Amino acid sequence: MFTLKKARLPQAIEVGGSFYKIHTDFKYFLRLGELLKQKNAALGDFDFMYKNEIPAGRLEGIVALSKFMNPPQELPRIREESDERVLDYEIDAPYIYAAFMEQYGIDLIETSLHWYKFLALLRGLHDTELNRIISARLYKPSGKNSEYDKAQQKNYEAWRLPQPEEPDEALDEFLGQIK
Repeated sequence: MFTLKKARLPQAIEVGGSFYKIHTDFKYFLRLGELLKQKNAALGDFDFMYKNEIPAGRLEGIVALSKFMNPPQELPRIREESDERVLDYEIDAPYIYAAFMEQYGIDLIETSLHWYKFLALLRGLHDTELNRIISARLYKPSGKNSEYDKAQQKNYEAWRLPQPEEPDEALDEFLGQIK
């Protein structure tokens, strides 16, 4: 969890009562996110996240890594839950890169950045092309057939991320266990 009260951000996860040092650079977590979506990922595929020792309870380790990757957020209190994705780190990579460069002067290719710093900066982006794209993806029709709604719907369709073809119950169950 991101806090300004401590001198350093967390560098390890707890698994089975022991702490394991992990790679905290955002690039590692982007890869972890890809692996978590794969149906055929083996438990050993996640070992790259550990700096030294790998926990014996690999599934427990994946759960801890997932919790580290998705830290709790206190605000906003009211959230609409939606199954539709509005950001994809792979597809949106050029827009994420451009937004960080434009807003913070950070070259994401040339830098190392702790995952929590990356998330904080990503959430703090404003008035970038990435924000406009996400806004288009969040569009919900008003039910009116106005020119504005037609234009917004067209923009939504242009920027909508590909959705999974059919739900994978086994993958959903696994992801449900680690959240």
